[in-house]
Amino acid sequence: MLSNIVQNHLDFIAFIVALLAERFLPLVSWYHPNTALVAVFNAIGKRIYKSKEPNSYQYLSSLLASTLILSIILTIIILLLEFAFYPELLAGLILYLCLESKIIDKKALRIAKLTKQNQKSTARELLKPLLARDVSKLSAPGIIKALIESLILRTARYYFVVIFIFLILGPIAALAYRLLTLIQQAWRNEIAPNSPFLKPLKIIIFVIELIPMRLLALTIAASKATKQSMHYIKHYGRHFYQKNTGWLLSACSASLGVQLGGPAVYFGARFNKMRIGTDRLPTADDVPVIINRLNQARAFWLLVIVAVEILKVV
Repeated sequence: MLSNIVQNHLDFIAFIVALLAERFLPLVSWYHPNTALVAVFNAIGKRIYKSKEPNSYQYLSSLLASTLILSIILTIIILLLEFAFYPELLAGLILYLCLESKIIDKKALRIAKLTKQNQKSTARELLKPLLARDVSKLSAPGIIKALIESLILRTARYYFVVIFIFLILGPIAALAYRLLTLIQQAWRNEIAPNSPFLKPLKIIIFVIELIPMRLLALTIAASKATKQSMHYIKHYGRHFYQKNTGWLLSACSASLGVQLGGPAVYFGARFNKMRIGTDRLPTADDVPVIINRLNQARAFWLLVIVAVEILKVV
């Protein structure tokens, strides 16, 4: 009886185990496969990126390189799934490797603690790997603001969007999305964010994230300051440089009652991004608060997923 239940719901059990493993047994970055992949993708980007070439070359080279990377890796994984005795377990492993949340939370809390102790140089060094922007001249409020934005967006992309795609389209689609984010992350370390070379990736990722990012924004908006959150989404989110990001940062800004967004420096050039909100600047004490908000959204959607699975059984 028990073996039949396990066999019939092995995919859901593997899904839950992957979530628990990421939460309690996260992989450290220095031996995570993503670290090696980012290094490889970075090397590929350096070989094919030519800043003086016309935009058409930039678009085509970026698309071809991304397609080649995805084709090779996904073909190998599809073959492994086809010949695996328990493909559900392999799918769970793929999900586990794609997720990244707990490590970010721990690092964010550590950076907030250092900033609170006025150890800004150390805080900047820990913050640097999380961002593509220049952090060398950030003040204490600037460090916390950049940290909160990175925490929100990384948790959204590397946790909520991954799970959404995994449940709707399966492990291969989730892996493909995660690889696209790793490619973008690797290339942004060397290339300005407004480069036409990055534009195809931005468009593809924007379309993929359109629904899950906005669902997360609405979930956070519904948890606290709902009216203010909707006001911010209407007046800031819809006019932000990236609307998915704008929705999410607007909801979180209203929920925390702090100002987010604003100018950022990339490779010595200042980019005048929109400021969200007119409230106070964030402090180190706001970091555990936003982690709690994200955990509430995580718990809510996990309950929804479990409820849907129970209804399917009934």
